[in-house]
Amino acid sequence: MNVLLFSPRGQDRNQSNDLLFDIYQDLEDNLALMMDDIEFIPNLALLVLASYMPRKWNIQYVEEDYITPAQSRRILTEIPWDLALVSTVNYNARRGYEVADILRGQGTYTVIGGLHASALPGEAQCHCDTLITGEGEESFCRFLEDFLADKAKPLYQAGEPVDLTQIPPPRYDLISNPKRYNKMPIFATRGCPRKCEFCIFPVTYGRRHRHKTISQVIDEIHRIKSIKPRPYLHFCDENLLCHRDWARQLVQALTDEDVEWECFCDIAVADDPVLLNLLAQSRCRGLLIGLETVDPEAMMEVDPWKREMLQDYPRRIRQIQKMGAPVTGLFMFGFDGDRRDVFRRTLDFIAKSGLRDFDFAVLTPMPGTPLYERLSREGRIFCRDWSRYTWTRVNFQPLHMCPRELEEGLLWLFKEFASGAMLKRRESNPYFAPVRGKTPGP
Repeated sequence: MNVLLFSPRGQDRNQSNDLLFDIYQDLEDNLALMMDDIEFIPNLALLVLASYMPRKWNIQYVEEDYITPAQSRRILTEIPWDLALVSTVNYNARRGYEVADILRGQGTYTVIGGLHASALPGEAQCHCDTLITGEGEESFCRFLEDFLADKAKPLYQAGEPVDLTQIPPPRYDLISNPKRYNKMPIFATRGCPRKCEFCIFPVTYGRRHRHKTISQVIDEIHRIKSIKPRPYLHFCDENLLCHRDWARQLVQALTDEDVEWECFCDIAVADDPVLLNLLAQSRCRGLLIGLETVDPEAMMEVDPWKREMLQDYPRRIRQIQKMGAPVTGLFMFGFDGDRRDVFRRTLDFIAKSGLRDFDFAVLTPMPGTPLYERLSREGRIFCRDWSRYTWTRVNFQPLHMCPRELEEGLLWLFKEFASGAMLKRRESNPYFAPVRGKTPGP
């Protein structure tokens, strides 16, 4: 059985990375440092699904971002595939559909899955033989059994939440060139207790926190090390550390693995000094925390819990970083409470808070989220070209700004932090320590 696992390229952006070249084209002297922040990460979802296939099958894993158009055409049109899995997120959905149509035209049985296809099943089903929606592992097992019996159905929907302790380790061995990636993906949990309006994960995975066993996670790390001896681990979990007892056990186990790592979590981690101390010992190089906004009015539409935390952000950031765990603050712009001064106020907050690092995005109404449903009802979404859904393009009408003001405000912030003065401030920040090995190899 010849199987193709295909992650399509983004038509407008390569994971938004090319945005740097648009913004910093007049700041070439400083571009090298900013390029250290670009992420190159394999598609973990496809590697997980590959683990359910027989080892004797010939499986090829392809990420189109890293091959030439000629190589892509050869893979799609000259190799006889029996089965193809195409993974879609919003920004690459259009290309994903093109790829699926090409493969079906070649006689390949084609399956589409991913967050975008799950949110818009009617759209995706026009381009595949089978659509898998929601949490994929259990659904894919049912599909695979039916496919081998020549009884595959056009749609498989997720049922009960997946028992993560029963998921086999991802097929990291299918990665042909690990050197091209500066971060290696791994996940240990699903579910987040927060209820941010813009987030798809509570919709897809639920709010109940589930986790693998510690031994599972360590085994997966060892598998990663077998192809990349000194990896930088990126935990893809939406809120890795919110189950405190389990989190302490995980981080304690990581201290023995000699790996650098980062994860998403929430600001409440500041209240657990034991966990903070373990994080520093374990070589945690970044806590990616969704701070979202510095405006209390805007935070009302994000999550009431985060609004309660907002006034105490500076103290909590200092507490976390004082213990040796650097914070990357993640901010978004375009909330209904945002006005044009929000960009300057965010810049002032970052300068005063001592944040190790930061990232900015435009609020994006991803299909399947409560935000998308609300803005659709209000008639405020004016663009459904999914290739523009990159967290850098404005696709809806903001309440107190025009779309151009919102997009230009984001670019102004990026330019401010790419300026020579801000880069020097960033380098002098005692909490800022660039991660070893973040520049990808050949």
